[in-house]
Amino acid sequence: MTAIHPQTLLVALAIEFLALTLVSLPAWRALSTGGGAARWSVGIGAIGVGMGLFSQRGISSGLLTVVLANGCMIYGIQSIYVSVRNIYEVPPLKHWQHLLPLACWIALSLIWAFDSSPGELASAMWRVALMSVAVAVIASGIGWVLLRCAPRPWSMGTWYVCVALVMPAVAQYFRTVHFVYHPVPVDPITSPISAVSVFAAFAACGVFLTYGFFLLINDRLRVQLEQANARLAEDAATDPLTRVANRRQLELVAAKEISRARRYGWPLTVLMLDLDHFKRVNDIFGHAVGDQVLRAVAESAQRQLRGHDLVARIGGEEFAILLPQSDMLGAEVLARRVLQDIRDTKIDALEGMIVTVSIGIAALKEGDENLTPVLHRADVALYRAKAAGRNRVAIDESAMEWPAAE
Repeated sequence: MTAIHPQTLLVALAIEFLALTLVSLPAWRALSTGGGAARWSVGIGAIGVGMGLFSQRGISSGLLTVVLANGCMIYGIQSIYVSVRNIYEVPPLKHWQHLLPLACWIALSLIWAFDSSPGELASAMWRVALMSVAVAVIASGIGWVLLRCAPRPWSMGTWYVCVALVMPAVAQYFRTVHFVYHPVPVDPITSPISAVSVFAAFAACGVFLTYGFFLLINDRLRVQLEQANARLAEDAATDPLTRVANRRQLELVAAKEISRARRYGWPLTVLMLDLDHFKRVNDIFGHAVGDQVLRAVAESAQRQLRGHDLVARIGGEEFAILLPQSDMLGAEVLARRVLQDIRDTKIDALEGMIVTVSIGIAALKEGDENLTPVLHRADVALYRAKAAGRNRVAIDESAMEWPAAE
């Protein structure tokens, strides 16, 4: 059987890389992944061009088969590194980090330029060693990004890219060992043993990189979709101005807490808060300051709550606080704290004006099927507090009122 010439293997390898680039680029663009996809495809194409130039060793000029070929290889691997950083939204490389592969390529080219031996074989070992170092450094950078940023446990895409990085590194190692211990100086590319190992490693590397990139992009799109859905869910449950819960979220949480209260016999109370003379704030200082006041009140109320309590904005200047596992006495103590904390809140834009609220308290009763009747009773108590002079608390059952703490 006729032996396959090393150049045939390397040309086939270059064609494979270029084919992967041409076939994959339209699909990558369809994924709308931005510059990372284009840079990745350019990287694979550059590696393919480099391997094609390597295959012409002994036929074409060393300027092409050594200098340009190694430059394409380094640029290709560096491009893949940049693309991985882009996928995981790692900050761009600094200028000096871009210069390191360039410096390595310049050093490699100078080693070739000052080699006057036939076939430039005297410096071949140093060129192979330097190229191995460059590949190892860039591959380490890619591995660092994956270790730091890839979600755990690793997806198949991450493992594919890692395997693809190991293959050329191992091939470079065996090329160096084969060259150093071979009894006769040979070109490590045109040596059949070395060429076959390089071909096998880089052929598998191209396939693994391409498929791994598709999987990484799929993972990224899945994560982005989950994050978008989480943001939509948060926006649907949150008041956009104060960033506390809205009425819809209050009713959803209350339905679960009422069911739990019924099951275990726990108490449940609700506070209704309304800012006193809020229209005056808007009229004197403007709506921007009014919005600032609303946010301050929401933050003040949240500071007093336990982990399972919930504050919600249910109207213009009206808030509700849901207190699971809290009876009227506990609710009254909390209401006093909220009342005092809001009164102590200083807002520079109000020029010394003090913000106060009125609070009504009601508890879940036998026969209440949902939160609506509880809110209604708390609202009635709230208006009794306002009628009694504002800046105070009123409770539903006893119709008693407590003046604000001085």
